[in-house]
Amino acid sequence: MAKNQLRLGAILSYINMAIGSLIPMLYTPIMLQLLGQDEYGLYKLASSVTSYLSLISFGIGSAVVRYFTKYIAAGDKEGEENIFGLFNIIFSIIAAIALIAGVIISLNLNLIYSNSLNEKQLYEMGMLVLVLTINTALSFLCSPQNAAVTSHERFIFLQIINILTTVVIPIANLIALFMGFKSIGLVISSLFINIIVRIVYAVYVRRVLQLKARYNNLPKNLIKEILLFSFWIFVANIVNHLYATTDTLIIGAIPALATVGVAVYNIGVTFSSMMSNFSVGLLSVLTPKVNKMVFSNSSNTELTDLMIRIGRLQCYIVSLVCTGFIAFGRQFIQLWAGTGYEDAYWIALFTMIPSCVPLVQNVAMNIIVAQNKHRFRSLTYLCIAIVNVIGTVLCVNEFGIIGAALVTGLASILGQGFIMNWYYWRKIHLEIPRFWKSVVGIFLGPVIMSALTLIISEFIDFYNIIALFSGIIIYTIIFFAYNWFFVMNDYEKDIFRKPIISIIGKFKRRSGDTN
Repeated sequence: MAKNQLRLGAILSYINMAIGSLIPMLYTPIMLQLLGQDEYGLYKLASSVTSYLSLISFGIGSAVVRYFTKYIAAGDKEGEENIFGLFNIIFSIIAAIALIAGVIISLNLNLIYSNSLNEKQLYEMGMLVLVLTINTALSFLCSPQNAAVTSHERFIFLQIINILTTVVIPIANLIALFMGFKSIGLVISSLFINIIVRIVYAVYVRRVLQLKARYNNLPKNLIKEILLFSFWIFVANIVNHLYATTDTLIIGAIPALATVGVAVYNIGVTFSSMMSNFSVGLLSVLTPKVNKMVFSNSSNTELTDLMIRIGRLQCYIVSLVCTGFIAFGRQFIQLWAGTGYEDAYWIALFTMIPSCVPLVQNVAMNIIVAQNKHRFRSLTYLCIAIVNVIGTVLCVNEFGIIGAALVTGLASILGQGFIMNWYYWRKIHLEIPRFWKSVVGIFLGPVIMSALTLIISEFIDFYNIIALFSGIIIYTIIFFAYNWFFVMNDYEKDIFRKPIISIIGKFKRRSGDTN
């Protein structure tokens, strides 16, 4: 059952990723048309501001799955229900703090943005931040239920809910936009759907998992341990937000850039986010497995083998998306988003390329978290994030949004690339040279393909939509053919072969029964 959950969960995860990438291709141009560049920029600015409220969890969210998994592995049902009760109380407090903080922020936006936003925009942004705050608080309240489902490896349910959410939210958003509610309609519809999803999770945990929170014997002795474990996750979360949203906040505060600069910048990083989502899709179903391997004292060689096996799969995804975007991204943005977003191509490149390294090494990050050895990573990321903020402030006035993206990319190469690979190798004793020897060849063919496509684009007009999509399809077919015949090993080929063989076998058996 666990293997089926893992296998089907991984498949559904990638279906969700595919849908989640296809829908924005259709949805975003309509949204941009209905909202306009300024309104879209304001919406993204409000989202970036509110996202900082997630830091109030102090990284405890990452501890929930770890402790659930620990009790499940030990077969301690009572301990699991006690820790469930403890986390419910902790996250209720966090939700209340987030709500209060969000209200304060929404009432004081003028302190930062009065020079770049007019009075109407400040009022609208305040309303957006308020609704987004309520949504964030609700998510905090339901974090233990989400963790319980993940820890029990009920990935099929998890991914079905994710797929439904991925499909329904854009539809609800478009309905709100066509009814004339603008950006406030987007956040209200998302809140409504989030309420329904959280109710479904609560019912599933209680009825299907038969898990009930206990409050009469709370493991209070674990609070200190949880906080110590979570502290460095908290630092890492600060860093992630400095990377993900600080550029937007700085750009939004500059009158010459303001909402238009935010809109263009966010279109660029959208492609980087898509690549990241595709890459980490498989990782979401492997977190419990990594925790169990660490708790069962698996050797560093076994952990490296897992890192290579998953890293190679992630390399195929990352190399296709990244090199494909280099080849066709400029023309795609022009046809997809329209005029005025030309700089988004360079924003995407400067954020996508450096992120390739950490994306193919996500298993290593899970390993050090499970081992409770993530302090160095958090400190490293914090230092380079501070450098990134300072560099962005110094560069954005002179070089605009492209300068902000370039600084972010260089900081990522330094910290997530060189420093963390040294740490994984020398301190955690993962076999990093063997890892890179196993995966680096996957990038070689796509890089050459991308370079050749850029040359071909001098002779073919890929700004023509038929030529563009024909080129993308041909590029993808060549990519898969090259990797199938020259790069993939038997394990990777079996991912595709076994389901096909299984389907053919079932079809033959049914045909035989019919005859």
